Amino acid sequence: MASYHKQSSYHPLNDSVYMSPQMKQFFRDLLHDELEKYIEEELACASITFKDIHQQPDFIDQGTTEKLRLNHRAFHEHEKRLCRQVELALKRLACGNYGYCIVTGEPIGVNRLIATPYTAYCLDAHEIQEKKKTVH
Repeated sequence: MASYHKQSSYHPLNDSVYMSPQMKQFFRDLLHDELEKYIEEELACASITFKDIHQQPDFIDQGTTEKLRLNHRAFHEHEKRLCRQVELALKRLACGNYGYCIVTGEPIGVNRLIATPYTAYCLDAHEIQEKKKTVH
């Protein structure tokens, strides 16, 4: 991972230039923090092991262990997807198109990026994506 320098007093809502160098650095820092968090969580999840369900004394314990294992796997897959989204956002940042919707090309907006720094869609495009998901 490349090293980076965090800015202490800068906040993007106070910047009048969208995707200024300072704003890009702010979001780079934020994305790196997110990536580190997901990697730490992934390492913590990887250390959790479950007993062989067939060695447990009764079927209720076996069922509980299997449910925990499935929940753990779902959480782990979710974390991996988020990690990948952060990595893609860092690539967009390096290419110079971070902060702009990958569908419309319109600015995503500072507030939306602060809330979800890895988002690739403006609000309108995101709503269309969500509607497509509910139809299928």
